[in-house]
Amino acid sequence: MKKYLTFILFIIVTQLNAQDANKKLDFKFGVGKSLLGTGDMRTINFENEINYKINNYFSSSFTLNFGYSDYGVFKTSTYFQGNLNVFISPFKNNKKNDFRIGTGLSIMNVFDSYYIPHDDGVVLNQSSAYYFDKRNSSGLNIIIEDTYSFKGKYLIGLKLYSQPYFNGDLNTGILLKIGLKL
Repeated sequence: MKKYLTFILFIIVTQLNAQDANKKLDFKFGVGKSLLGTGDMRTINFENEINYKINNYFSSSFTLNFGYSDYGVFKTSTYFQGNLNVFISPFKNNKKNDFRIGTGLSIMNVFDSYYIPHDDGVVLNQSSAYYFDKRNSSGLNIIIEDTYSFKGKYLIGLKLYSQPYFNGDLNTGILLKIGLKL
């Protein structure tokens, strides 16, 4: 009877570990700071990310980001961003720690507002002195990320990134991320 119970427990534990290792999708939420380089705006940003594990060395992700700043050369700056990335994990991505390096494409919509006083220094109508600039940027991502898995399905990680855009914009920052294996 002991051998039979031991065999059943062994099968159950093996199945649980196999299920844990086979999870290919995960979702992460991140918050951090970045420097939106065109206007030197210090932004706080939020990221939602879906990752797909292709094999033990490669994975891909899709992210949506939102950033806001009221500190820098403009009165305010806001951006929305979408990214499609590919990663390589040189030490494999099937362990508790996943160190990965990635690159990908980024599309960003930026909205800046700023104040320009009139030439004579006298402002008759305060609202006429504010100007708005809206632009779309496309560019590349350069990413270094480290994620640690605990209790089988929870994730915590740190992401360093730089995003040079073809129109001269630059967004560089750091995010702290938490997540869940789906």
